Amino acid sequence: MFTVTSAPAATSDEAIHPLIEFSVDVNGDCLASGELLSGSWIGEGSGQIIAIRWDKGGIEAARAVIEAAVDAAQPGTELELTANTEVHDWIPERVALFESVGFTLRQEKEGFWFSDDGQDMPPPEGVKVHTLAEIGRDALVDVIAACTPSTLDRVDADWIASIGAHRWASTLLDDCLQSGDEHYWYVIANATDEPVGFVAPGAFDEPDTGTIQHIGVVAGHRGHGYVDQLLRLANRTVRDRGWIGMLSDVDVTNTPMIAAMERNGHRADGRPWHKWYYRHVK
Repeated sequence: MFTVTSAPAATSDEAIHPLIEFSVDVNGDCLASGELLSGSWIGEGSGQIIAIRWDKGGIEAARAVIEAAVDAAQPGTELELTANTEVHDWIPERVALFESVGFTLRQEKEGFWFSDDGQDMPPPEGVKVHTLAEIGRDALVDVIAACTPSTLDRVDADWIASIGAHRWASTLLDDCLQSGDEHYWYVIANATDEPVGFVAPGAFDEPDTGTIQHIGVVAGHRGHGYVDQLLRLANRTVRDRGWIGMLSDVDVTNTPMIAAMERNGHRADGRPWHKWYYRHVK
């Protein structure tokens, strides 16, 4: 039986920041620590994230920290825990711990790495390319919303079903644009200038590294290779911005997107990034 100490976290200007910090200390050594963080980018009512860390042999202390964080959350709150092969140690133990305290798997995502090795990066073909500045915010929201039907990203599908496609698209756009990447957001259109998809490359939280913040093809225009043209735009952004590469991830059930990533030079074996999202409703 471990005693968990907790304290309000220092204030932060970040969108997602610690609210309460927890730790288990024995004889002056910290066996496990964690935080209950504020809601995700979706905003108020979107749930809370629990960050958890422990040293070797401290898994039971970690269990106590998670249970304390759950107890501190408001009734009805959706809580999230994550495991990532590139970030965390003891992945099987971590996953087993999450499941043993009542969390269930919400989504699993595979990471894909694209690097600029001086290869040919052809421009998109057979489409018209428009920037956000050219089409305007409201038009881009409409395009993003039109890409949401039958999405194979399970977390996105949950939120779209909960708050609606247009609200989700608007919130996604506003959150991503805080990073100042709007000059690299693109909409592609067909020969009649009808929008058929969008891609949003942006900076990753590592130096000289990018990510595909989001990508989608309008539901009525899938199956015509437009995703490949969008990925060509994303790939060329790596060189335009001087990044060494781009790390993006895809829901493991989204086999069409995985195939498109591989066709366009994004490799699952480029980095060990692989992520599990677990959730629990208090």
